[in-house]
Amino acid sequence: MRGLQSNCLIENFELIPFQQGAQKRCIWSYHLVVEFWNSPFELLAEAKKVEEFLLYALNSQENRENKENIRAISYQFQPFGVSAQVNSGQAHIYIHTWPEKGYSAIDIIADCKEKAYAILQGLQEKFQPEKVCIAEIARGLTQTDWRET
Repeated sequence: MRGLQSNCLIENFELIPFQQGAQKRCIWSYHLVVEFWNSPFELLAEAKKVEEFLLYALNSQENRENKENIRAISYQFQPFGVSAQVNSGQAHIYIHTWPEKGYSAIDIIADCKEKAYAILQGLQEKFQPEKVCIAEIARGLTQTDWRET
């Protein structure tokens, strides 16, 4: 099993507008914007394999009763390359691959930070990138955004 790479760049983005005083924040989910570099061509080229890897990463985080609620869809580009997504009620993974460059762009959105990073670890096991870049975004509202409807 391969853990988070030592050659890994993580950026944290804070989306709360700067104001004087403390802000309360309701975080709904965590969004990881990820780039994998130098993955083997054969792991990125075929839609069926990419979709299988996304399902592996998401299934490892879902409990048994939620597994039937997982939806997957993929598109095979010609001559190679893939766009795919896998969704459940608690997490979503989106990927676009450029096998000829060993590159993939990935979005992971999960209901908690730990789940997002566990999904990322599963993807790293399967895609075997040499370099990983991550931008982490907490999604939600500040108290000043809350309104009665």
